[in-house]
Amino acid sequence: MVDVYSIKSPFIGEKVILRAIEITDLEKIMKYFNMYEPRLGLGNITPVSSKQEEDWIKKSIENYSKGTEYNFVIEHKDTKEYLGTCGIGEFSHTSRTAELGIGIHNSGNFNKGYGTDAMICLMKFGFRVLNLHRIELGVVSYNERAYHVYKKLGWKEVGRKRECFFMQGKYHDCIIMDILEHEFEEKYKED
Repeated sequence: MVDVYSIKSPFIGEKVILRAIEITDLEKIMKYFNMYEPRLGLGNITPVSSKQEEDWIKKSIENYSKGTEYNFVIEHKDTKEYLGTCGIGEFSHTSRTAELGIGIHNSGNFNKGYGTDAMICLMKFGFRVLNLHRIELGVVSYNERAYHVYKKLGWKEVGRKRECFFMQGKYHDCIIMDILEHEFEEKYKED
């Protein structure tokens, strides 16, 4: 029998903690969210207003309560610094699948392993808590940094939407990637 109390929380990584989004996070989110480089990586450079982001937070809290979407703040494990947001949604309960999204909002925090650590936490939550079989994400082809991280974490490229995203005068592919439960467990069985 597994002692569930001895299992490490999926919300605590090596570098980050995932916690529920609060209305009080609005100011921290808006500090970096509209900066060009982080939004470019998310595939959406159009700035959002504080009201739009507040509405998104309220909707996230509502969806969390319904169990239809789980969005989290990514915080630095030691300093509690706000780093970004991530989440799992678009569930198919019959097929046990969902979609994942993540964004480190301050470009000064890129390439420090925070996104990688948050992804591992999200996958643990998705597979070990939500009992998902497959998790999917989309990444714009020019976001090579994210693509490299996903591959390193065990995600597989399963398709492309060709030239579906227009940015800076050029069309780019959207790469569809996924990871299956058994692939995750083979790679992270010790975690």
